[in-house]
This record gives sequence, structure tokens and C-alpha cells, in this order.
Amino acid sequence: MHERCNDAADIRRRNPRFCFADHIPRYWYRDKRLVTRFFDAFSIMFPLGEKFFVDSVRQYRDALPVDGTLAAQVDAFLYQEAAHIREHRAYNRRLARQGMPVDALEALMRRRQQQCRRVASPLLQLTFTACLEHYTAILADLLLRDPAILDGVDPSMAAIWRWHAIEETEHKAVAFDVFRACGGGAIKRYFIRTAAMLGVTACFIVDLGYFIVRLARADRGAGNWRSWAQLGWWLFGAPGIVTRVLPAWLVWFSPRFHPARIGNPATLAAARAALAADGVTTEPA
Repeated sequence: MHERCNDAADIRRRNPRFCFADHIPRYWYRDKRLVTRFFDAFSIMFPLGEKFFVDSVRQYRDALPVDGTLAAQVDAFLYQEAAHIREHRAYNRRLARQGMPVDALEALMRRRQQQCRRVASPLLQLTFTACLEHYTAILADLLLRDPAILDGVDPSMAAIWRWHAIEETEHKAVAFDVFRACGGGAIKRYFIRTAAMLGVTACFIVDLGYFIVRLARADRGAGNWRSWAQLGWWLFGAPGIVTRVLPAWLVWFSPRFHPARIGNPATLAAARAALAADGVTTEPA
């Protein structure tokens, strides 16, 4: 097991402002149309998705010891997520200028979240957040371990995805640790989180696929067979993104799982150095 981060200072506060000018290529990911739209679909999900994360974790903030490490980590987590929401809204305004159905897809997400809040308890909402934070953590870890994934893409877009991956890595354990602190006994927590992951995974796959299809339809010419083949190979080829993260996803189902098992300090340190070279630095405390 990798060393566990247990200091709130490990979750660094940054306040970047990325440029999403129209001169950025429409298909900024090596001119691969649907691979670009794969990233764009994630970006459309992020503002409302991360607002849900913020709300679900914040509900338990006052239940934590005021002077404890976890409370400080929660505060840093909330700071990072607020920046993610702001920057992906700016990213998504660029997509809207391209004619992408950003508002319609966000409206769908908003309805889903309203339904979730009506039927799911605060603890279950927190569990869903921990599950989805596991997804972002394993994808972020892959991106940081293999910088070649962003080789040859527009530098402005590489910078925002590198930044987001670093911060997902830094706060990967926060929602899980809040769940562990407030979710009851170990057996109860295990069954809740494993069952929740199966449901979350089904919904996530369906929603992400639907978002990509909607973007492809709106982006005339992007959804040809060649573009779909490129995306399929990029996701499931040898090696594909999905095939590479699957083992890390399965680790969730271990009774001894903790997010500290994902990634390693050396990879994170190298990524932070690359981020600093992009001009994104840590805010003063």
C-alpha cells in the first residue's frame, strides 16, 4: 500500500484561470473528433457533478472534530472543487459557442440530481460521491502516470486536464474518509459502498455514453464510423483507457480498500512540477 496522505497541506489550494479562446482547435485532442468529445462530455458533467460532491460532503462537515485533520482536508477539498466548477463552466461556454447542447445536457443532469436528493439519504449521497471520486481518482492517476496521454494535444487543454487530475489525486480520499467517519460500522459501510458502486457505475456509463452521442449528433461530421472506431480503440484497445483502469476500479471491492492505494508520491510530485511549468502555482495559505 502506498503512503497515505494525512496532512491537509497535501491538498493544495490553487486559483488558476485558464484561457478557452476560440483559436484552440475544435478537435484539440490530436484531431480525433470523438476522443475530444469524450473529454468534453466529462467537462459538461463536472460543474453540476462537483456541486453535488460539495453538497454531500459539506452536510457532514459539522459532524467532524473542529480541530481534526479531516475537517481541514474537507475545507481544502471544497476549495478545490469550487475552482473546478468555475473553470469547467468557462470550458463549457466554449463548447456552447461551438453549438454543443450544453444547456440541455446540464438540464438532464439537474433533473437526475433532484431525483437523487429526493430519494437518497444524506449518507447515500455521500456514498455516491465517494464512488464517483474513485472514478476520478483512477482516471487522474492514469493520466499522471502516463503523460503521453496528453502529448500532442493543445497546450491550453492539456494544462486544465493536468491540473484537474492533480487535484483529484490530492483530495481522492476526502469523501471516502468522511464516509468512513460518519457511515457506521465497517460491515454496514462495506455493503453500502459496494452496492452503491454497482449502481453508480451503471448510471455513469449510460450517462457518459448518452452525452457523447448527443455531442456527436450536434457536431455534424464528428460521428462518422472512423471517429467512433478511433474512440473505441482509444478506450478499449491494447492498451485502452478502460482496460488500463479496470484493475484499479476493482480494488474498490476489497474490504481493506482505501484511496491511498491509488497512485504514488513520486508521480504526483512530477505532475506538480509540470503544472508549475504551466504557470499554475499554489495560493498562499
